[in-house]
Amino acid sequence: MADLSQASKGSDGRGLSALVAIGAASVLASLDLFVVNLAFSSISASFPSASPQAMTWVLNAYGVVFAALLVPSGRLADRFGRKRLFRLGLLVFACGSLGAAIAPEAGTLIVARGTQGAGAALIVPTSLALLLSAYPQERHKRMVSLWAATGSVAAAAGPVLGGVLTRYDWRWIFVINVPIAITGLVLAANLKETATLRTRVPDLLGSALLVTGVGALVTAVSYVTEWGLADPWLWSVLATGLLALVWFLRRCLTHVAPAVDLRVFRAPSFTVATLGMTCFYIGFSIMLLGCSLFLTDVWEWDPVPAGLGFASGPATAVITAVIAGRASLEPHRLAGLGSTFFVAAGALWFFFLTERTGYFPVYFAGTVLTGAGAGIAQTGFLAGGVGGLPAQEYATGTGVLNACRQIGGAIGVAILIAVTGGGHDANRYRIAWAVMAAAGLIAALSALALREPPAPSAHDAPLPSMSRTPRGQR
Repeated sequence: MADLSQASKGSDGRGLSALVAIGAASVLASLDLFVVNLAFSSISASFPSASPQAMTWVLNAYGVVFAALLVPSGRLADRFGRKRLFRLGLLVFACGSLGAAIAPEAGTLIVARGTQGAGAALIVPTSLALLLSAYPQERHKRMVSLWAATGSVAAAAGPVLGGVLTRYDWRWIFVINVPIAITGLVLAANLKETATLRTRVPDLLGSALLVTGVGALVTAVSYVTEWGLADPWLWSVLATGLLALVWFLRRCLTHVAPAVDLRVFRAPSFTVATLGMTCFYIGFSIMLLGCSLFLTDVWEWDPVPAGLGFASGPATAVITAVIAGRASLEPHRLAGLGSTFFVAAGALWFFFLTERTGYFPVYFAGTVLTGAGAGIAQTGFLAGGVGGLPAQEYATGTGVLNACRQIGGAIGVAILIAVTGGGHDANRYRIAWAVMAAAGLIAALSALALREPPAPSAHDAPLPSMSRTPRGQR
């Protein structure tokens, strides 16, 4: 509360409204990630006719839609106004949460989760910019710190809150989003609208192709063990996904306002960072859902102690993220160290975590390792990837890296369900832990190629950027 008082001192009501409104949005995004994973078993039990593969879309619909719309949403905010898009995002997220809370069957729940993902994609690119515009420049560092801290605290508290709510009814994990979103929506009315730019509307067909392509590939991975390699359905879905992604890439190369500006991939360090971030999040999502299922399905813990048991990982991530942000280590060392922690945790669980193993020390040690890895590696990949880009490409690069996180997460969930079936057999989880370790190893090897870019010389020209002219100057 002392930080909040200091942050608001000397500012008008608009600044305080911005802080609370954007804090509410940050809480929504962080809570949703951890709470839904912990409630996955309870949600699946409510829809016994839905297969485990179908239920993965309760998680993946959010991530895939979020990834596809994240980068275009930033340009939409430039075109139509950040405040307008931020408030629209909160409204869409609230509607999606309400739809998920009252969903009568799995299909409706999946659509509602996709709606939440669309709302989050509108919120994320606009939130920090609106907060900073409400405060003078000398206060920006403090505002960024508070913005990050809000999400971190929510992430650490998410498993515990999710356990408490799930014990009564999993639908409460979505109900609780609604008053938070409405609070942010009301307070955001006091925000100052940012200047709009006369820029083209991004290629939304390209975004739809990305959703189709990633969705088809994730579906193929989810069903590969059930269908078998000889099943024509598997190859049809794979072909559909690949064709959609090829078409998406073609549109990105030829469209005047592409969904994703591929010019950022001209920087080798950025390309390596996207590979590392994607692989890291494959392992991260296997850990995130796998740890929750192991507690609730294999060890059959009650949701409340399961939430408390899992919270050690997010809590460690909060601490290590703060340390990583202040450390003097180069980005490639941070990314490599964090990824190596995931390799160690996967190996530890592969050899020693069974249905008879106690929580201490094996499970607990693994969650601490993965929490530390998450806090450190993400900082390294983000800093190392974006650091190799010209300044005018920072926003696009950050959006692409965040989209890669979501895509990697969707693939990881699909792999986990494919190898475990969402069942109670601890031995099947050993395969998942091995894949988690392998994904961490690829991320660690990618980190080796992340190097500080050379200082630009006077002869170096920046990458060309899309021309955007403020309204009224044309």
